[in-house]
Amino acid sequence: MKISKEKKLLVLTDFITINTSTAVLFFIKFKSGLFPSTLDHSYSELLLMMPVIYLFWVIFFHMRDMYRSFYFRSAAEIFLNCLSSLTIGLAIVYMITVELNDPETYFRIPLLIYYFIMISLVAFGRLTFKLTLNKYLRKGIGLRNALVIGYNKSAKKIVREYLKGSLLGLKIVGFIDDDPDNPDYRGIKTIGNFNNFDKLITTEQIREIIISIESKDPLLINKIILKSKDRNVFYKVVPSLNDIISGNVRTYELFNFTLLELFPDILSPFQRFLKRSMDMIASFILLVISLPIMIISAIIIKFDSPGRIIYTQKRVGKDFKEFTVYKFRSMRQDAEAKTGAVWATKNDPRITKFGNFMRKTRIDELPQLINVLLGNMSFVGPRPERKIFVDKFIKNIPFYYKRLHVKPGLTGWAQVKHKYDESVEDVKEKLKYDLFYIENLSLKLDFIILLHTIKVVVNFRGH
Repeated sequence: MKISKEKKLLVLTDFITINTSTAVLFFIKFKSGLFPSTLDHSYSELLLMMPVIYLFWVIFFHMRDMYRSFYFRSAAEIFLNCLSSLTIGLAIVYMITVELNDPETYFRIPLLIYYFIMISLVAFGRLTFKLTLNKYLRKGIGLRNALVIGYNKSAKKIVREYLKGSLLGLKIVGFIDDDPDNPDYRGIKTIGNFNNFDKLITTEQIREIIISIESKDPLLINKIILKSKDRNVFYKVVPSLNDIISGNVRTYELFNFTLLELFPDILSPFQRFLKRSMDMIASFILLVISLPIMIISAIIIKFDSPGRIIYTQKRVGKDFKEFTVYKFRSMRQDAEAKTGAVWATKNDPRITKFGNFMRKTRIDELPQLINVLLGNMSFVGPRPERKIFVDKFIKNIPFYYKRLHVKPGLTGWAQVKHKYDESVEDVKEKLKYDLFYIENLSLKLDFIILLHTIKVVVNFRGH
């Protein structure tokens, strides 16, 4: 994954301030004479300590999401985030180093000194970084090219705020609107329409799309997302659309001008780390435990009907990226030879005898543990769908694109709460459950869904 120049410089800033803080503490504690010690501590010890201490903080800062872009964050937010992270981090250090059987270690003056040194230097370094970034942005260096989707009062207000300097960090390239005869507004032109703006994203090197449409039709937003999904852009909407894009948004205050981000990170880096770690550990253990079941199933499939044992298919995962999903074949080898891509139905004649049993017990999905181990899928999430269906649904079902903001899962809230998809209406109904999961995503909810899944498997209620 490509690391931005901004993040590299921020890590370098932390490297300087954290190591300086460690050196200052070392001098105060061991060389100043304020804390008498019978041991002689040399500066070579400091050189050994620095990499370990820095590594602890940089990992902890990453888990606390402190390396998120500074572009649209205020100095106050940066300072408060730094203050809370350092408080929690030093509390962890205290709990690790305190000796319960030695009351003299309960009150650690050097640790308290270190806390104030870190706040002073690390916070100062990050605020200096922010002010320096703002200085260069005001000079037009490092700006992100942006398109404004729509030509209306809200869109014109965005331009006015931009010209006043309120949208620091952005360079508005032009409007996107279906009326090519729109007059220029304060030097900003209408440079494309809804049908061709995706090409402009590449030619104009667009990084931000600001959606300012007065239409109450959410399918228009679906269209915008679908046409620009592979272009590595960020989406924001003006507050007037808050009634359309309900839930799952993050508010950015850009110098007193508020925008809502369409796809914020739902989990913190630490939560994502925990979720991924649990997926890897659990999938590996279950692969080992279920190996005898998979071997027996493979033998039965081979004798039950001609064809491959493992069925592979391209599915759409997180951020619209396709991957190969693995399943035990539960249908005839030529199941879609005459019909093309179609859903399975209740009592589907294409399902083999053993395939019916595997579907009820979800044995057919055991090979997907490989997908979880590889990182294509998670244990819990919306079910992955084929591209042909995703393209159809995203054009016709409002907010369907939100399912593609998280990793697909072996099981999910929609799977345990609703029946198998047999129609578009089923997809719409299950989408409600998927959106509930996405907007309330947590490790606790994952655990609840896994318990429900076990109940479904035990009661042979799989599809």
